[in-house]
This record gives sequence, structure tokens and C-alpha cells, in this order.
Amino acid sequence: MKIIFVLIATFLSLNSLAQTTDTKFINLEPVKVVATYSYKYQPDSTNPSDIKKSDMLLFIGDHISKFDSKSDYMNDTITRKLVTFEMEQEYYKNPQRPIPSILYRIYKNYPNGMLTYTEYIPSNYFKFEENLDLYHWVISVDTSTICGFKTQKATCNFGGRNWIAWFAPELPYNDGPYKFNGLPGLIVKVYDIRNHYVFEMKSIGKTEKSLMIDFLDTEYLPTTKQKFFQAWDSFQADIVNRARQAGGDNDFQQTVARNIASRNNPIELIRK
Repeated sequence: MKIIFVLIATFLSLNSLAQTTDTKFINLEPVKVVATYSYKYQPDSTNPSDIKKSDMLLFIGDHISKFDSKSDYMNDTITRKLVTFEMEQEYYKNPQRPIPSILYRIYKNYPNGMLTYTEYIPSNYFKFEENLDLYHWVISVDTSTICGFKTQKATCNFGGRNWIAWFAPELPYNDGPYKFNGLPGLIVKVYDIRNHYVFEMKSIGKTEKSLMIDFLDTEYLPTTKQKFFQAWDSFQADIVNRARQAGGDNDFQQTVARNIASRNNPIELIRK
């Protein structure tokens, strides 16, 4: 069940309505290529049959990249065209609109040499930075063909997990999905050895129209990685109370509590 995602999406919708149509974006640089990744993950370490899926987009420029969920990008693209508050209200009432389940955006080399992570946790936009050089890769001689590209294997330990990556030297981008970077070629597939988190490229190509890597110009709450996840944990701990305040009955509150308990397997087990 996706109760937790529905609740978060509801809070996001309310926040978006509160922004009004005057929301601004900062253009950082033009997009050179866009890579689409399939993302499969197991949020409950005790339930291997519960696999979530999402398509993700990596926008690559000359110096900066942005990693975002496809549904978030589609939602954002549509809402920018809504010129009145009434149009926004009507849009958010549409049950067919894209509702993102992945809520973060990751910018690499912005600012220079750093990684910027942003995410909305009701009722604040959070932002923290990390050094871009997060990984100590060990490159092997093993090769494979993935998504039509000849790739080479590399391994590392990150966030309390052991990871295997396959990068394509013919794709000259020192980048990859999520925070992954630092190999001599684009990472086309990366996964932890338990296959709890798997990113695999589906396609890559130049855009048909001019696109910009942009950054939401809003009031962020600057924080550290550790404090951000503390805020996220506090939000999850309080979501049952939020469900109660929203008028949910006991059964609904218990369902929310079970969903919270099942989200016990974050991509970064060590979050410091």
C-alpha cells in the first residue's frame, strides 16, 4: 500500500497551492543530454516481495547535473504553465496527475566541487551540501554490455552498503544516478549487493528542445545531512498524529503506522 506516499503527496499539493503561480526558478546551464533510469527498491528489508519502482531522470550539462524523478519533472513542467491560482486548484484535484513518490532532487557540482541535496518535508524546503568526492571506487577488468553499451565494473562501499557499478567509457560523463559519480564514464547500472536498490539506464540522448538545468528559487532551511534525516524521521514519527488530525479513523491510523514501520530500509543506512 502507498498510504505514506499519498499523505506526503497531499501535503506537497497543499504546499504547491500555497506557492502561487509566482514561483521562480534559477537557470543554471543548458542540458546536453538526458539519461532515463529505472529505479527499483525494497523499502522493507523483511519483505522482498514488496518492490517499488520509479523512473528517474539525470539531466547532464557541461558542468552541472540534476537528478530528479520523472513524475516530479512532469508535474513541475505542467504546473509552470498554469497561470492562475484557479488553474492550479483544478489541476491538483485531478486524480490522474503525476504524483511523485521520490521527493528529493540532487545537483552535482553545484556549487563547484559540491553536491546539493534538496527535499520538501512539510512544512519546509530543506537543503544540505556534501563534498562531491564521496566514493572510493575499485575498478576491475570485468566487462559487460548494458543498454547497448560496453561497460566496466567498479565497486565501493557507501552509506553502509556495498555497491557494484557498471560504467560506460564511451559515454564521457563523470556522473550517474542518485549521488553516484567519479568514474571515467557514465554509470549505466549500479546496485547494492543485496539488490535492495537498483538503478539501471533505459535510454540516453540529446533533448529535442532547449532545456535548462534549473533550481527552485525558494526559502530553504539550510541544514546538514544528519540533521535533515533527523527531521525526516521526526516527520514520519508524527505522521500518525497528522492522519488523526486529518480525520482518519483508528483503522486508517493503524494502516499508516504499519506503513511507517515497513519503511525501515533507507538507501543510506549510515547517514552521517
